[in-house]
Amino acid sequence: MNYYNYFTEIEEHFVRRRGKHLMISPMDWGLIAAWKDAGIPLQVALRGIDMAMDSFASRQRSNSKVNTLAYCHDSVIAEFANHLESHVGEAADNPPTPDSGSSTATKDEPDIQATIHFISERIGEIKGLEAKQLGEKAAEGIQRVLERLDEVLKDINVSGRMDPESLEHDLSIIDDVFAAELRAAIPADRMQEWEAEAKKELKVYKKNLPKETFEKIHSNFIRDRIHRNFKIGELSIFRL
Repeated sequence: MNYYNYFTEIEEHFVRRRGKHLMISPMDWGLIAAWKDAGIPLQVALRGIDMAMDSFASRQRSNSKVNTLAYCHDSVIAEFANHLESHVGEAADNPPTPDSGSSTATKDEPDIQATIHFISERIGEIKGLEAKQLGEKAAEGIQRVLERLDEVLKDINVSGRMDPESLEHDLSIIDDVFAAELRAAIPADRMQEWEAEAKKELKVYKKNLPKETFEKIHSNFIRDRIHRNFKIGELSIFRL
């Protein structure tokens, strides 16, 4: 991933988690640069941001917002430390082999080689989609998604290991971005049809679930329709 995209992905994710648009400050850009120079991978930085924002949200400050990326710094550093600890000596001491996945996977965890194949298939589908005329802006966004998926595959191949929970979180973030890019290419009348379907099918959930939980279910419903529309599998290892 190039230098510019590292900044862009972090900025957009932070603004999305904040829930209201905010132009990040020059100091925040400097903080991102420090993360980049320290070698903190993009997915690790995004997980750290999520950890910090989840912690903030749990305090139930209904009218409060996080106004600076610096709030997330400690969580990003903590997540990076966990990342380094889990990868110590892997490249040198545990080089990946063609059947390394089958020897390390447990009964309850997905097989590494199956996961690599799964992600590679999604990349192939997305590259096929890229050739379609979705507009220049969407094409740029899709290219960023492909770069991030390539980084995920590279990390698994180099280490010969994976943390299913962290991987699922990373793929979920990428899929959110991907679905948002494709949504812009959906005709308005089709979106209205899907919203009508959601209103009907999710009625029981709306009555019985907290607003935040219902909105997540509604978002997943629309995202599923978007994936089906473009014939692209969801980016989730639960789909293995």
